[in-house]
Amino acid sequence: MTSIELQPNPVQHVQPLHHGNMVAMFVDLDHFMQICTDDPPEAVFSLIGGFQRVVTAAIASYKGELNSYQGDGILAVFADVADRTDCATRALRCSRTILDNIRALGRNYVSISGHTTSCSIGLQYGPVWAGTIGISRRFGPTLIGDAVNVAARLEQQARGLDAQIVVGNEVMQRARQECGSHASELEPFVNVGPLCIRGRPGPVHVWKLKTRSAEVVLEVDTGPRVARS
Repeated sequence: MTSIELQPNPVQHVQPLHHGNMVAMFVDLDHFMQICTDDPPEAVFSLIGGFQRVVTAAIASYKGELNSYQGDGILAVFADVADRTDCATRALRCSRTILDNIRALGRNYVSISGHTTSCSIGLQYGPVWAGTIGISRRFGPTLIGDAVNVAARLEQQARGLDAQIVVGNEVMQRARQECGSHASELEPFVNVGPLCIRGRPGPVHVWKLKTRSAEVVLEVDTGPRVARS
């Protein structure tokens, strides 16, 4: 077995680039593993290219900041900007725009596996730190914080909740404050109660975008759901 010599840690200090409350967003293509198995590589790369263009354009149009592409996934954050203190509202609007544009993208891409072109999105609001750590300087800032972790977990649970957008309650509370008399645009989201997330000590109260017209707003569950790993 070849031994690996560990080098001293070159990181002396991490300088945070950003620190504050913001909305973290994870977007991920659905059924991507099956698509990669069934479809030719040229078609898969074409799909990823279209997906990245659609999501990147939507994030930019709602004044979000794209942090990284992660294969078939994208991480972005939405913070308050100088002339607008509506990060949660912008993130929710961006999420719905992404869904609409991904559906449009699917009209031009038909997978051999038969899966429709769709995506899942997780959102959470809270403290986020962004900094460069050693070699990460060449790839951009690293984001850490509970909001980032929870957003990733919520995106992973979307299919189990029969949803495409899953939102932490902190996002909804902030959006209500921002919307004021225009809170009606939050009506498409329904309360699905607390969700236990692996690795987190307490449950997260969760909302999702309605997927069927027959769905009605649910009362808060008496006990938390357990998220599947």
